[in-house]
Amino acid sequence: MNMPQILRRLSIIAAALALSSCATSTPRATYVTPLTAVVSQGDRVSTVVNTTDARMSAEERAMLADRITQNVQALAQANGGSRHSYEIVVNITRYTKGNGVVRTAMPGMGQMHVDGVVTLYQMPKRVPVGEFIVRKAFAIGGLYGLTVNMNTISSAFADGVAKTVCQVR
Repeated sequence: MNMPQILRRLSIIAAALALSSCATSTPRATYVTPLTAVVSQGDRVSTVVNTTDARMSAEERAMLADRITQNVQALAQANGGSRHSYEIVVNITRYTKGNGVVRTAMPGMGQMHVDGVVTLYQMPKRVPVGEFIVRKAFAIGGLYGLTVNMNTISSAFADGVAKTVCQVR
């Protein structure tokens, strides 16, 4: 192999790595109300996902809720204080599955979106302890656009919610 071929292959690998980080990158939260509590290890957590968008099925809502709860439990950090119970309520405001073929042919079209308003409640009195917005979108085309699906975007969205309620960055 000569030097131009090596450089070409390295640039393709670098471009693929840069593109792959887009679909899996964790979205940052925009706070509506700052969090006054943080979920810690030992806290009980449940998640409810609601939407008025008929494009998101009950199964998809249940899977997203489970994924958020699992991510929160995995990211929760030790806290020597008392244990609490929390409910995370996610109201999906935009859910678009997009179209991989359209994204491949026309980058920027056929976008996928998951946007939601998240409220963290301290239970059992259901006291709101913070509210924030998380948005995750994907629009990159080409062959990479074909390989990314709604599961990838939902996982990144769930990770964004979990990192916010656990205050992990």
